[in-house]
Amino acid sequence: MDLDKIYVLQTGVSLKISTIALQELIANAISKQKFPELEKIRSTSDLYAYLSVIVCEGAEDLISRRQRWIDQKIKTDLIAGHPVSFRSFCNLFWRNLDEDDPDGDEWQKMIASDQFYFQLTILLNKLRIAERSLQNSKGVLPEFSLSSA
Repeated sequence: MDLDKIYVLQTGVSLKISTIALQELIANAISKQKFPELEKIRSTSDLYAYLSVIVCEGAEDLISRRQRWIDQKIKTDLIAGHPVSFRSFCNLFWRNLDEDDPDGDEWQKMIASDQFYFQLTILLNKLRIAERSLQNSKGVLPEFSLSSA
């Protein structure tokens, strides 16, 4: 799964894992010439706090299938197409082991895949480059992009 690109689950739910919070973090670090948050990101799992999931289509069906694990705020955000934190979205997929769960099965496979880990590793490396650039060149980042392409 690529970051910041729409992915369609077999159940028809379309979603994307967004890096907008990381982009805002970097922009803030550049404008303030301070980057303590960037310095705290040292592993791919540290990135989870800055990732969000946006459901583009099929939110109502997803909500009906995940209703045991969803709270009102997440439900409202999903229906409105607003970002939900990556961790909160992952928590929607708790279940019994013998439960039939096509959304959960596909989601778990995607985030456990080598491709997803590779995307996070690339993102982490880009953040390290940004941090070094900020430290060395006083906030000048030539055409810095977090996109996976």
